[in-house]
Amino acid sequence: MAPLQEKLKAFNAVKLICDQTAEHIKSQAQHTERQIKMEFEKLQQFLKDEEAARITALREEEEQKSQMMKEKIEKMTEEISSLSEQIRAIEQELGAEDLSFLQSYKDSQNR
Repeated sequence: MAPLQEKLKAFNAVKLICDQTAEHIKSQAQHTERQIKMEFEKLQQFLKDEEAARITALREEEEQKSQMMKEKIEKMTEEISSLSEQIRAIEQELGAEDLSFLQSYKDSQNR
């Protein structure tokens, strides 16, 4: 009977160690899961920050390029207006010269 009790005692000791090991495994898994979640939360925050920074940079670039194009368009509009005015002035001069020429021609015909 004593050997059976010793065997029972040994089995109980091994079972206790197995129970403790199982509990340790469970605890370790929970701890590791928390660490994994924390790391992914950090990564997600990093990605959000990176996204925000890139979008901000993109909007600033868009604003700069839009401003440059606006200034270029304004300059081209001024150039177009100036050229149109020059053309109108030249056409008026040519029209006046034609009229003067025709008047002179008519006068010379009448003589």
